[in-house]
Amino acid sequence: MYNRRTVIKGALATPLLWLGSTQGGRAEFAEDYGVASGEPRPDSVVLWTRVAPAFQTGGPVVVSYQVSPGEDFQVITASGQVETDSNRDYTVKVLVGGLAPFTRYYYRFSTTTGYQSVIGRTKTAPAPESEPAVLKFAYVSCQDYTQGYYTVYAAKAADDLDFCVHLGDNIYETGAAGFQNGQVREDTIGGGEAVSLAEYRQKYQLYLSDPNFREVRRLFPWVYLWDDHEVFNNYAGTDLSAEERARQTAGYTAFLEYMPVEPVTPLVTVEGVTSVRLFRQIGFGSLIELYVLDERQYRDGVACERDFATLACSELDNPERTMLGVEQKNWLKSQLSASPVRWKVLLNEVMMMRFEAVNLDPRARFKHLPPAFFDAPLADQGFYINLDAWDGYPAERTELLEFIRDEGIRNVVVWTGDIHNCYAGVLRPNFSNPQSPAVAVEVVGGSVSSAGVYELVGNIDLTSLGTRVLQRANPHIQYLDLRYHVYTRVEVTPAAMQVSYRAVESITKTTSSSFTLQTFTIPDNQAHLIPT
Repeated sequence: MYNRRTVIKGALATPLLWLGSTQGGRAEFAEDYGVASGEPRPDSVVLWTRVAPAFQTGGPVVVSYQVSPGEDFQVITASGQVETDSNRDYTVKVLVGGLAPFTRYYYRFSTTTGYQSVIGRTKTAPAPESEPAVLKFAYVSCQDYTQGYYTVYAAKAADDLDFCVHLGDNIYETGAAGFQNGQVREDTIGGGEAVSLAEYRQKYQLYLSDPNFREVRRLFPWVYLWDDHEVFNNYAGTDLSAEERARQTAGYTAFLEYMPVEPVTPLVTVEGVTSVRLFRQIGFGSLIELYVLDERQYRDGVACERDFATLACSELDNPERTMLGVEQKNWLKSQLSASPVRWKVLLNEVMMMRFEAVNLDPRARFKHLPPAFFDAPLADQGFYINLDAWDGYPAERTELLEFIRDEGIRNVVVWTGDIHNCYAGVLRPNFSNPQSPAVAVEVVGGSVSSAGVYELVGNIDLTSLGTRVLQRANPHIQYLDLRYHVYTRVEVTPAAMQVSYRAVESITKTTSSSFTLQTFTIPDNQAHLIPT
């Protein structure tokens, strides 16, 4: 079953690892949904669990937690009790403070009803004034349960990482059973489409039935954001009907219940509009800051006739069109201009680089023209693949990139998800002039399991063809891969940011080997990528 987003993604064109998910048919929900940690700060983390169904009472349950520097829990650094009930779907989320910076901790939960969680592992961020010699991150996105096994997570669990990031599509509101010739897992919740709060909660429970997903949540502290499928495909938060707003509230509620994110407090509803501030900054000493963006809640609706495979229209030139909203955009600008930190990373849901399928400038179409005709930059006369991405908000994109240029802000890197394939390149205020200076670098990671070009064209690798075609229209894209599913590994030092696509050979089998697909180095104070 292909929805519009799946078609968009397809048009864009080590040792064996154990994955213990049920093969074929619908997987049984896990008896224990595991533990997770997130929001790593120098003195605190958010811890999460869900009381397993066998230990729920129908009424309130008191949950105890312990945090220790050792896995044996001989020393208890923090402990306490919280209460949960069916109104929170028996999820538990607690902000634990008073911790030491850049320190590994272990944690566990228990209840008087007999629930004993697995032991989780987490780590606090470095102190603000410190500059670590190296920090190791990994980021992922797009993990449709029905479209492939989580062999990417099996590979990631074996890696030596400090912190992890999820860039959205933690669940899919839809079900697409049988995508890979019946070899993958079925999702029939809500008839395959979640609408109610109960159904969104069941989606998270289904996804957490995968042991590799639970394991990477247990092993690493995470920074989470959402994209569209936590609610529904390609939604714009300011352009919703009353029915869609109710669905948004349900999706947001379930996300906040099941993800170890701040705020720990519930949603706020004012005059029928439910909201939560998810955009935030998370610092890791003086080495790197993450700016977590929310590109769904405040965005304007679709421009032009549609958002998929369309020519540009005059509405795109409207300088008032926004993806970030005024408050978030002003916050981001002030954070970037005031930051003393070396590396500034935007956690970005949708592709920021201009991405045309074909540039309709005559020089891009007619190769028989004399060479001198190609001296001037190609005009932006494109046929766009996806106006749901930043291409649908070009004035705001230009405003942001010009701000970075004019303020002289260095070492801005954008980590992006959404598109199900790998793209890496540079960001220019003027994409129509390939000779104009770049002001930032963008690295788009592929998906954990959601279908990309390779699957949608019948398991044919079109990377070579795609490179020739897409780089002609988009010379700012330096690298692309249309074949593999990956997590993106990042080693950050004062001198450079090294970015590697770590790929798996297969998502249609329950085990897979893994390998490094491509590595780039982004040198300090230079907005370009060097293949290594």
